[in-house]
Amino acid sequence: MPEDTDLYRDPTLALYYTNQGLETGSPVLLVDGYNVCGYWAKLKKHFMSGRLDIARQKLIDELVTFSMLREVKVVVVFDAMMSGLPTHKEDFAGVDVVFSCETCADAWIEKEVVALREDGCPKVWVATSDHCQQNAAYGAGAFVWSSKALVSEIKASQKELEQMLQEHRSTSMQGKLLKHNLDSQVVDALKDLRDKLSENASSR
Repeated sequence: MPEDTDLYRDPTLALYYTNQGLETGSPVLLVDGYNVCGYWAKLKKHFMSGRLDIARQKLIDELVTFSMLREVKVVVVFDAMMSGLPTHKEDFAGVDVVFSCETCADAWIEKEVVALREDGCPKVWVATSDHCQQNAAYGAGAFVWSSKALVSEIKASQKELEQMLQEHRSTSMQGKLLKHNLDSQVVDALKDLRDKLSENASSR
C-alpha cells in the first residue's frame, strides 16, 4: 500500500467522538504525533536532529489552529519512551496531547479506536503513514488519513481562513461576511487566528 494512498479515506470528512466526557457527535481525529513529525519537512528537520520538544510544539500549534478552523476534536499521541516523559495527558487550547509510556503510540491509538467503537461512536479517524497501524485502525473500524493527507488538510484550512478574511476586507458590510454570514465576534476570532498563523510562520 503506497504511503499517500486514499484507499481508506472517507470523502464526507464527518468525524464523530462520543467518549471521555465529550459532547455526543463532537468531531475527533487521532494523530500519531511522531509519525507526522517524521513526514512534514518543517518538523522533520527538528525531529531528525533530536529536538523532539521543538517538533512536538510546532505540530501542536498547527493542530490547535486546525482544530479551531475545522471544529474537530484533535487528540495527538506521542511515544513517551522517545520523549523521556512519564505517561500523562495535557491540554493545549482544546487539543489533547497524550504521552504514552506503558504502550507505544500505535497501541494506544488502536485501543482508543476500539473503545470509541464500543462506545457507539459512528466514525473515528486516525492520521498516520504507518502501514501496519493504518491496517489495524481500519480493521478496528476507523477511517485513515496518511500524514501527507493531514498536512494537506491543515494547509487547505489555512488557505480557507485567508480567503474568508480577504472576502471580509473587500466587502463594505461591517461586522458580517456576506458569503459566510459571520458576526463581528467570529470575524475578530478569525483575525486572531490569522495573526497567530503569521506569528508561527515568522518564527520558523
